[in-house]
Amino acid sequence: MKGNKGQKNKRNSELKAIFFIILISAVMFIISTYAWFTTQKNVSITNLSGTVEVAEGLEISLDAKTWSNGIVLGEEEGQLSIIDDAYPGHHNLQPTEMLPVSTLGLVSGNMTDLKLIRGKVTNSIQLSEIVATDEKILDSANAKYPGYFAFDIFLKNSSKQEEYDDVLQLNYDSSLEILEASKASTGLQNTVRVAFAKYGTAESGTSDVMADQVTVLEETAGIGDAADPVYISDVAIWEPNSSDHVEYIVTNNNQIKWAAGDQKYNDTEKPDGGMGFGPTTQMPTFALRDAAIDNEIADIYDWSGTNNATLQKQIVLQTTKTSESDYSIAEGVQNLISTSDTGDGSVTFGIAPNRISRIRVYVWLEGQDVDTINYASHGGGVKLNIGLVKGSEEGTHELVEPEP
Repeated sequence: MKGNKGQKNKRNSELKAIFFIILISAVMFIISTYAWFTTQKNVSITNLSGTVEVAEGLEISLDAKTWSNGIVLGEEEGQLSIIDDAYPGHHNLQPTEMLPVSTLGLVSGNMTDLKLIRGKVTNSIQLSEIVATDEKILDSANAKYPGYFAFDIFLKNSSKQEEYDDVLQLNYDSSLEILEASKASTGLQNTVRVAFAKYGTAESGTSDVMADQVTVLEETAGIGDAADPVYISDVAIWEPNSSDHVEYIVTNNNQIKWAAGDQKYNDTEKPDGGMGFGPTTQMPTFALRDAAIDNEIADIYDWSGTNNATLQKQIVLQTTKTSESDYSIAEGVQNLISTSDTGDGSVTFGIAPNRISRIRVYVWLEGQDVDTINYASHGGGVKLNIGLVKGSEEGTHELVEPEP
């Protein structure tokens, strides 16, 4: 009896030890899930639905042939698919799973695609195996797999003037949300970025508003026997829902090291007694620079200047949602800002007057966003509504006719 009791106590001790090891492992796993969520690839974010609508003076097309006032994104009956309804020779992307990437959206040299960068996070803050994604790779197991949506739209701009680019604006009803309402609490809707990459300039890379599909594709997409290469000339990035952080993020992922001039973003007391960002803090994101490729970053949350060689402040149009249930832009109509801007919003993003322009729309999960954690990776599809206007007064919630 005594021997059996001793063996039982021994087994209990062993079980307790195993439980303790499992508990420690679980804690370590939880710690390792902050940021980028690359340690756990069980992502279900594969759908993109919504609309892209344009106002008076603009027409839009997915194939440079059929023009209208709007397109509906999705694969349900009667809806246009960014893959099936694209132009011949396109390389629109619809990923099998969305994976975090990062970009500053800066234009350098002859770029045919926006450079989005991915890394592997370890110990919750270290980023290594940093590579540039490749839009030609279809295997999601490959580190260079895009993992983001990208599709071309063509804009026909009938303008009352011919001297300068018309500033492209986001209408007040533009929005981005997660399809499954139960997943909104993970904060995934706060991590998404939308970029607009413009090809060509007013002098080259655009087409006359009366041009046919063959001509437009040759001149703006570099497709066809008489085509010349066409490169990205400007980029604008939009960050919807920029002042929302769910409670879990504020409590557990609040570890940014700010530069002296950015201490204003520490507006609330953290659980450990220090100061950090709060649930409604609108703050910048320091995204990966090209120099980060093939290097390592010891602390992805060190935005104090130590990582200036690999991280840089993202120049974006930040907007906030109208209410908990209404994801439209609370600030009203907003000018799109070029990523070449210095931060004051003076360098706007425009399209050539009385021309057809090609713009590539990118939708991705920004890995450097503090809300991008493993728990957010269980979100549903992304619903994106984009309203493109011009000549409206900023901050308004009604269209204003442009001046002659």
